[in-house]
Amino acid sequence: MPAGKRLVRQWLTRGALAAALAAVIAPGARAAGPGAPRPVNPFGTAAIRAFLGSRSGDVTAAVENLGTDRTYLWNPRVAEHTASIVKVDILETLLHQLHGAPIPPSVAATAQGMIENSNNDDATDLWNRVGGAPAVAAYDRLVGMNQTTPNSAWGLTTTTPRDQILLLRQLVLGGDLLDPGARDYELSLMEHVEADQDWGVSGGVPAGAVVALKNGWLPLPGQGWQVNSIGWIHGEHRDYLLAIMTGGDPSEAYGIDTIQGVASLVWRDLREQKVARRG
Repeated sequence: MPAGKRLVRQWLTRGALAAALAAVIAPGARAAGPGAPRPVNPFGTAAIRAFLGSRSGDVTAAVENLGTDRTYLWNPRVAEHTASIVKVDILETLLHQLHGAPIPPSVAATAQGMIENSNNDDATDLWNRVGGAPAVAAYDRLVGMNQTTPNSAWGLTTTTPRDQILLLRQLVLGGDLLDPGARDYELSLMEHVEADQDWGVSGGVPAGAVVALKNGWLPLPGQGWQVNSIGWIHGEHRDYLLAIMTGGDPSEAYGIDTIQGVASLVWRDLREQKVARRG
């Protein structure tokens, strides 16, 4: 799709939705009303524990159910290298710096390449444009991401799934850091990643649901593969943020299989959760 036509769509996709999302309260232990299903910890089921027990390597994950305002963690506070999921952070930093001003067309083309195609040269261009590790770290502090350490080599930034959920909340739920149009813009890019990169937190999710995601994969010398996936899943009576990070994988494909197995079980186990209707 031509860049100009893409830009128009990106800024208009969720105008009505953005206002509704901004009204959602922060995660907490909201009391269930009469007849409401009991909140389920998707990382506490026998099925997911058996699956994760059968996998090698390190797995750490977080899910926030936006319908029940509850967050669940697996192996909390375990930090992993981001690989390309840091590109979400880079673009958020840029959009925050713009303070609601339109993104220049040339920069928009670079951002599109970075998110949709996971182009590393585009990521380096934007990383340098925003001010590198110090600038991204400053934005992360505003978000409350105190478990994230940007690295001058952006793919070696370390983070936790808990922090990635906080990053995703800025896009989906809003706040004072990003203009609503900017949030819609980045989410639209994440909804349209290349077909061969449409894996990860989308595992087990049917075609009718909305998935906005970004994946990362990186071989680390002597440490196996780092494979990660973060995103927002909404539809079929579900609405949640999910971040899954794996380290020490024997191959990229193995890490993808682990993430998709976890994602499929999370999708299944959130099927009875109450979802606040949006838009």
